[in-house]
Amino acid sequence: MNASGLCLCTRSSIQTAVYYCPKCDRTVPKERLEEIDVELRSRFDRGCLHSLKCPVCEMEFIDLEQIRPGGEKHVGEKRRKQAEP
Repeated sequence: MNASGLCLCTRSSIQTAVYYCPKCDRTVPKERLEEIDVELRSRFDRGCLHSLKCPVCEMEFIDLEQIRPGGEKHVGEKRRKQAEP
């Protein structure tokens, strides 16, 4: 769960049905996109997922279904490096 209380997908094995923010290194499952956007609007009177932008940094999402196989290997790399001792 992030600081806003919204759960963003952070699994190391990435599903292909997700949108990815390269700046925040986070993913949002496509099936939860509308639900999360409604929650953002109700809590903060602001939602940007309907325009496919990250709710944290407003960077445009990348649809991981649209990239070449293997192109998603860097997803989660920042978090993995931060977790190393």
